[in-house]
Amino acid sequence: MTTDTTEKFLAEVNTLYNSQDKVRREQADSWLQAFRKTSEAWTIANQVLRSPQLTPQSEAARHFAAGTFRQKIILDLHQLDATARNNLRDSLLELLYQYRSGPRSIVTQLCISLACLALQMPEWQNVLHQFTELYGKNPETVTCLLEFLKILPEEINTNNRIPISDKDYRVRSRQLLTDNANEVLQMLLVYLQNSGNCTNTDYQKKVFECFHSWLQSGEIAIGTLEKSPFLGLSFDALQSDELYDIAVDVVCGIINETREIPESMPIIEQIYPRLLPLRAALKSAMEEEDDDKVRGYCRIFTHAGESYLDLVVQHADDFRSIVESIVECTAYQDTEIVRITFYFWHRLADTLYQPRHANIRDKFKDIYSNLVDIMIKHLHYPKDLSTWSAEKRDEFREFRHVMGDVLKDSCLISGSAECLSKPFATLSRQLSDSANGKTVDWQEIEAPLFSLRAMGSEIEDEEDVYLPQIMQLLQQLPDHPKIRYAATLVISRYSYWTRFHPQFIPYQLNFISSGFDNEEVSAAAALALKYLCKDCSELLIEYLPQLHPFYLNVTNTLRGIDLFEVTEAVSHVVAAVRPAELLKALQMFCLPIAQWLHEFANKGASATDKEIRVVADPKKETSTADVNTGLVHPCITIIQELWPVFDLLLVHFGSDSHLSESLCKCFKYCVVFYRIPFRPLLPDLMERLVTVFGQTFLSCYLWVATKCVQEHCDGEGTEMTMAMLSFVERLSVSMFNLLNGKKPADIPDVIEDYFRLNLALFDAPITYSQSAIFPSVFQAGISCLSIQQPDALFAIILFFNRLLNFRENQKQQRSPSGQYGTSFLENIFKGLMYTFPRDIQHAEIHEILSALSKLYPLECKQWISEIIQQLQDSNLTSEAKNSFIKDYNLAIQEQDWNKLRRITNDFIAVFRRRHLASRQRRDKE
Repeated sequence: MTTDTTEKFLAEVNTLYNSQDKVRREQADSWLQAFRKTSEAWTIANQVLRSPQLTPQSEAARHFAAGTFRQKIILDLHQLDATARNNLRDSLLELLYQYRSGPRSIVTQLCISLACLALQMPEWQNVLHQFTELYGKNPETVTCLLEFLKILPEEINTNNRIPISDKDYRVRSRQLLTDNANEVLQMLLVYLQNSGNCTNTDYQKKVFECFHSWLQSGEIAIGTLEKSPFLGLSFDALQSDELYDIAVDVVCGIINETREIPESMPIIEQIYPRLLPLRAALKSAMEEEDDDKVRGYCRIFTHAGESYLDLVVQHADDFRSIVESIVECTAYQDTEIVRITFYFWHRLADTLYQPRHANIRDKFKDIYSNLVDIMIKHLHYPKDLSTWSAEKRDEFREFRHVMGDVLKDSCLISGSAECLSKPFATLSRQLSDSANGKTVDWQEIEAPLFSLRAMGSEIEDEEDVYLPQIMQLLQQLPDHPKIRYAATLVISRYSYWTRFHPQFIPYQLNFISSGFDNEEVSAAAALALKYLCKDCSELLIEYLPQLHPFYLNVTNTLRGIDLFEVTEAVSHVVAAVRPAELLKALQMFCLPIAQWLHEFANKGASATDKEIRVVADPKKETSTADVNTGLVHPCITIIQELWPVFDLLLVHFGSDSHLSESLCKCFKYCVVFYRIPFRPLLPDLMERLVTVFGQTFLSCYLWVATKCVQEHCDGEGTEMTMAMLSFVERLSVSMFNLLNGKKPADIPDVIEDYFRLNLALFDAPITYSQSAIFPSVFQAGISCLSIQQPDALFAIILFFNRLLNFRENQKQQRSPSGQYGTSFLENIFKGLMYTFPRDIQHAEIHEILSALSKLYPLECKQWISEIIQQLQDSNLTSEAKNSFIKDYNLAIQEQDWNKLRRITNDFIAVFRRRHLASRQRRDKE
């Protein structure tokens, strides 16, 4: 190896892995990534791997060279002609033999390279036969064969970067996997049996790993295991510490593949007897606190329970041992192991709750009753909570909510009375212990309270056995903030129950309101008040005189979501007031706030940022009460009184993003909730929106404008529709001015809301399409297709979709899409190839391309030819371009829109895999 490039390669690899200079490492990385793109990299990678002259210090160069082969086969195979590909294959096979003894990482890289090459070389026939001949007959090389057999299905099924069309992929996958599955199974069995009592468990492990890979691929027909010793050997391997992990994977894989019970009964009948002895092994592992062993057995039993669920239900007595084993796993101390079982409990409860299984449900009541006790135990916060990191606390909080789902399932099967009796008994015992002088930690009380909250959705409105006692018991709990927080949320969760037991309202109101005095409890108190007022609104009308001073007081201290929820709580009660008294109630709550807002608005520029944020806190007063026809809605009266305040806020603070969003939410409620009653005020609102958007360009004003159009555009050519069209036209003038001075990427939220505003006009598409601004909107959409923010892009795509489908349905051939067809289609295809999310490609874009081809078949053929031929990208060959253009135009000619979609998807998929891989190779491995 004397070439300058080879020496440079070795030096740069050495720098990358050994230099202490960060700048030099980055320079080396850049050089090496550029080197990998070159055609010369094929030769140098081969030289480096073959060279016997490299020193041990150059081992990194071999690893990098092996990785280079892998990446170039995925990304740059188009650089090689047919002869060069055959030479590459032969060279890799020779290198695999050269490295048969390791390092294993290089063997793995070479096997990946060969697997990816095999998938892309249809002319390479009898791949597995060739590997078997080369490596399967000598014990020294069998590990190379096993590594390739393990990797082959993994790469074929999971490597989505390989540039191959769906059609070619299906054909080649069948040739490499499906057609060889039985032969591979027999080969692996021979290797495993020949190992006998061999102490080389590494060799046996490789066989099992290979078998598991093929099993996961779905290519092995599970019925073939019925008479195969592989089943017994897999279970036997569980007794070996060295083989335990892979044996668990294999056993779980076999169980998963036998989910289709009727077809798999013969093999299930062999699996089930082998599961029963594992329960003793599980108990032994639990006694030894061997988490790894417990996790493995838990996976096996849980997979069995999920896969054989119908048998578990239909033959409850026979399969009870499996269910009880899963219970034992659920009760284990390691919460990550506990979590494995949850999906089984949900599926079993969901199945048992079906009416056809009502007579079987009783057989599982004790199981689910036991689960309640287990969940309460797991719900306990640790005593050393203060030592936990914030991340660990968040994980445990999330785990508690998942456990809550198990408690809900338990209620479904065991019944609410049985499940409520558990936390009630626990709380009663703890209060008794506390009264007798025994120390009770807050965690012991908080956990059953949390369980009560979790079970709330499954408890009946008429429950009269335990809930009345529990509500009385809450008053006796220690005044600890964690306990108070949990108890307040219990009241919140059972507010629907309180509606049918109104005698508890005075106590609960007092309990909740006192919670606002404690900063740690106030959030729970706000939530509880919201739900109590929502579910018991009519019953709370008489409490409005007390709620009024309370509300005015807490608004001085609460902020953010807590203030919003308290405001929403009061709104629910106000909304329940009789229409004749509604205006008075609204004025009682709104006018003090209006006065405060007016004073703030008059401050103008002298207002502080803190004051602006306080005003911007979300507050809403809404009422859906019925009002006699002919009368002005009380809420509209209040809005009219507030209008001068809104004007002042817009004048002085309309450009503040926080306050403007709060104002716009208020306007939205007016437009949506009071649609017809608000119409007299609608012209004033639209005038203000046009003015303030032209001054600020904030997207929230377009959002409100969209609500106006959606609610009041009422058909083709009507007075209201014409008013809405004029409204959008005036807003568009400001929008076009903004686009002239800003890049789309800088204003994604404005773009999204602007195109959603235009989408709203498609309720009257003929009127809209005849507007003078329509061509300009179309051009703006084309220019914004380069945007990468998903929501904004999706709004633009929806706009074009609606437009072209409307044109197609109306058979109107004359539209802006014809005049700007080349530009439009070019931006669509560049988006598909480089920037669009895949979900947009597969859904909306197909409809656009089909509609455009139906409207302009001849033009589309010309456009697509010009666009694709002009694309300059190293990942796109001339052959690929010509083939796609030919197929695309043929699909248009045949009016085969499914074919158009298929060939477009294949073209884009192959290109994007290659393009993505090209970008990724610039990143460090």
